[in-house]
Parts: sequence; C-alpha cells; structure tokens
Amino acid sequence: MERAPVVRSDTRLKLASVALLATILFHDLDHLRQGREIEPLVVGIGIIGDISVIAMVALVIRGNRLAPLAAMVVGFANFFGFIAVHVAPDWGPLSDGYPDLPVDALSWVIVFVPMAAALWLALLGLSRLRTAPRSTAA
Repeated sequence: MERAPVVRSDTRLKLASVALLATILFHDLDHLRQGREIEPLVVGIGIIGDISVIAMVALVIRGNRLAPLAAMVVGFANFFGFIAVHVAPDWGPLSDGYPDLPVDALSWVIVFVPMAAALWLALLGLSRLRTAPRSTAA
C-alpha cells in the first residue's frame, strides 16, 4: 500500500485541528458534569465524531496531503452535527436538543465554542484545498 505524500507543515491548520479536539473533549466532559442520561444513538454519534476528529488531527500533524480535505469534511460535519444534535429542538432519537433540556449557560458555551472551532477548521481546510497546487495528468 502506497503512503500518501507529506506536505509542508501548516501551523494554522494544526492549531485549528487541535483546538477542535480540545473543545470537543471539554464538551464530552460537560455531558458527564450534567449528570443526565443520553440516548445511546447520540452517544454513538459522539464516539464516531470523536474518532473522526482524532484521525483528522493525526493527518494534519503528519502533514498528509489529505489533511486539508479531512479538515474541511470533519470541520463541517462537526459544525452541522452540533446544530442538528444540540442547537435544534429535540427532533428524535439522534437528538439531544438543549432548548428542551435544563442545561446551564456553561453547557451552551461548551456547545458554541466547538462549533466555532469546527467552522474555523473547515474554512481553513477549504482555503488550503483552493490554493493547493494542481497536479497535471501526463
């Protein structure tokens, strides 16, 4: 299996990816602080999201050529995922809508901060994709 080529270091992309990971971990810890039961499907989505963020951070830190694409996809998925799961009112088993729950202001902050980090990451990844040199087919 051929390894993806390594590209130059991108400090801003590294910072944004680690920021998303850190804010997501704080969000996960906030669920424990809330001390309430969460639907198993919502927990499953969270675990899949956490794993995708960790994999994306690994690509970014290694300077993999797929890092900007992974950053864009994972960033937008987390941004819109937080909206669907937490910001929107309860709409079903994949929802943990904060508007319908007795959560405090800190929990709301710990939802919006990862959303901001995710959007920043997604836009940085998109920017890197748009400015990447194009390979020409022989």
